[in-house]
Amino acid sequence: MKIGLFIRPNSQNPAPVLKAVIDFLHARDQEIVVSKTAPRELIGDYDFITFRKLDEIPDYVDVMFSIGGDGTFLGAARLMAPTEKPILGIYLGGLGFLADVSMENHEERLSSFLNGKYRVEKKSMLNASVIYAEHTENYFALNEFVIDRGRAMKMIKIDTFVDDDYLNSYRADGLIVSTPTGSTAYSLAAGGPIIVPHLDVIIISPICSHSLSARPVVISGDQKICINCQGFSEDVSLVGDGQIRVHLDKARRVEIRRADFKLHIIRFEGDSFFQTLRTKMGWGHDIRGN
Repeated sequence: MKIGLFIRPNSQNPAPVLKAVIDFLHARDQEIVVSKTAPRELIGDYDFITFRKLDEIPDYVDVMFSIGGDGTFLGAARLMAPTEKPILGIYLGGLGFLADVSMENHEERLSSFLNGKYRVEKKSMLNASVIYAEHTENYFALNEFVIDRGRAMKMIKIDTFVDDDYLNSYRADGLIVSTPTGSTAYSLAAGGPIIVPHLDVIIISPICSHSLSARPVVISGDQKICINCQGFSEDVSLVGDGQIRVHLDKARRVEIRRADFKLHIIRFEGDSFFQTLRTKMGWGHDIRGN
């Protein structure tokens, strides 16, 4: 099996986990594939690793292992999702909601994977089309797209439509359009609801709206959100998964809809969304000690 390893140099000390994963896979005769741009001080001096250009890896490998936090996973997700090949998250600690494998259980779970003892969970992604006068640019996100005011010191006006039906003109610091997966990320911090992953919906959440009546709205996953960009300053941007930034001052509008493909994530027996919520959010524990 060809297994890609996706890492980011600024991940929280990935070297020990990376070495353990490489040694484990090599001992079981798996081909390990890494980007040519990956820092060699993290990869080590292994002579059996296959190095390829990053944009060649999705078509070459059978599966991608993301080693890091949720930010690393989001980058791997955008790379792999169009191929609909699976991705496995190996986390280094922290709050992460997306990865299931840790340093403590990596041998057990990687063995389960190699033995076919896993399931594939399919997650919706978002496609944002930034429409200019003469061309259109498309971007993808797993968690959310955000209309961000940037460095502007005042709120912005965000004219928002759903399926060409006028919804609202939000006067706010920004607007979040998220998937169910992203409902536990930025949207949650902005007061949005937690959505179970299998629901086919999109969440629209204003950021610090100057109106007490402005509340998150949940729409069908089949619907399209259109945002009018006329009047935006050069500070206003579209931000995807906190990693992509596109300035909107020259755009006419942004259209956000569910992507035509889904991200395939490897899950194991015993994994539970509600168990993850309890663990990551600290639920089920009485902090008073009662």
